[in-house]
Amino acid sequence: MDVSLTQQIILAYSQGSFPMGTNKMSSKIEWVAPIERGLIPVGSIRCSKSLRKEINKNKFVVSFDTSFAEVMANCANREETWINQTILDQYLILHSNGLAHSVEIRQNNTLVGGLYGLELGAVFFAESMFSKVSNTSKMAMIAMMARIHYGGFKIFDTQFPSAHLTALGGITVNQPSFLEMLSSAINQQSNFNRSPELSTWEDFLTYGCG
Repeated sequence: MDVSLTQQIILAYSQGSFPMGTNKMSSKIEWVAPIERGLIPVGSIRCSKSLRKEINKNKFVVSFDTSFAEVMANCANREETWINQTILDQYLILHSNGLAHSVEIRQNNTLVGGLYGLELGAVFFAESMFSKVSNTSKMAMIAMMARIHYGGFKIFDTQFPSAHLTALGGITVNQPSFLEMLSSAINQQSNFNRSPELSTWEDFLTYGCG
């Protein structure tokens, strides 16, 4: 029996790898399993006083899963990207199946920042984010972190470690350690749509920041 690409992607994530397009113009994808994995401990984003002050001005509105395709398109809107048409198509399928989610940051009803990723078990795999206004990608990450913390997730995966993510509270784990964490969390239950839903920036800061 043939296994669909969507099923292959889900299986890959559950085993510690993920797909990336070989380049923007190609339809091909490759499977990646980093030797070192980037994570942010759930509920522990480092939120600076200046960022909190900007958020508290309350100019930005948060929503989830209202503009998934638009968030992905903005994440892909750069000269070089691994988000090719195959990745776009597959994540739209995953979104339609309730496995892929987006967070949107709007200012004056205009989409200015966002992030998307995949949930499996109690793991959220953050894929990509964008900002059109200063700090809105960080706001998207805080809001998404709050949502998964509130929903009982155990892992917030950022794939590759980076200096930027370290500044936000990110940590680096080796592949064996990540696989051990993954094997436990992937079989646990979580609820991305836990009710009552978080709705205010006070909520998002409380559950998203450590």
